[in-house]
Amino acid sequence: MSTISETVLVTGASGHLGKIILEELLKKGHNKIIATTRKPESLADFARRGVVVRKASFDDPVSLVSAFQGADRILIISTDNIGNRIPEHSAAVDAAVKAGAKRILYTSLTKADEVPVTFAFEHEGTEEKIKQSGLAYTILRNNMYSDYLIPKLQHAISGGTIYGSGGSGACAYVSRTDCAKAAAAALLSSEMGNKILEISGPKAWTYTELAKFVSELVGKPISYVDISAEELSRALAGAGIPKPMADALASFDVSIREGYLKEVNSSAKDLIGEELQDVSVLLKENKSLLVS
Repeated sequence: MSTISETVLVTGASGHLGKIILEELLKKGHNKIIATTRKPESLADFARRGVVVRKASFDDPVSLVSAFQGADRILIISTDNIGNRIPEHSAAVDAAVKAGAKRILYTSLTKADEVPVTFAFEHEGTEEKIKQSGLAYTILRNNMYSDYLIPKLQHAISGGTIYGSGGSGACAYVSRTDCAKAAAAALLSSEMGNKILEISGPKAWTYTELAKFVSELVGKPISYVDISAEELSRALAGAGIPKPMADALASFDVSIREGYLKEVNSSAKDLIGEELQDVSVLLKENKSLLVS
């Protein structure tokens, strides 16, 4: 059950992560929740369950100040608008200050200040903006979502090969659901002070290990072929992925190769108070999707 009486607010609440966070807050019995979104109609079900839904857009600062009124704790879920995150997130931080919030929480990227991911600087810049705001803060540095492995492995299963540039490096993938549970728990935490928490899954996996596990899971030989980051980016772009995103995905593999994403820690488990979902469990639960 919730241990605080303050009003909490979740931005981007109609997204995949946002909706799970709202569900977790309601499960914990918290009844002072504000959800902001560009599409309030998409949260009608939550409105019927007592969540205050307000329209707001990160590129409209005036709407943010109005929407944030009455919120004590504000969770800024990072947008997917790569290239414009710093000004958008900065507007949200400024709005939180103007609205009189007490604490800001932010979903960042693991090792945002050092990882060689093409857009890591946007997360690092947002973190700096939050630190300079004068408000108390909790920064949740999420590792790669294990959920993203499903479409990647679907292609691998159909072709018999996982192509990547991670070498023998490993990644401590964490499920979106566990990230949402950790964010909800952090929102309702009674602990004081400023925190930067690295959020990882329970085990680090190499591509070779993934290939072996999936091969056994679906009963089909699958191998891992290591290619350069440049080759991977070109292949992704050739498959229809916009070049900036293709470069970003390839840079995650560079981060895996260079050991930036392998750290396993207990931050999420400590927040949630339960075991986290390992990649193997996620893939078993989604076996039908993998072979469809």
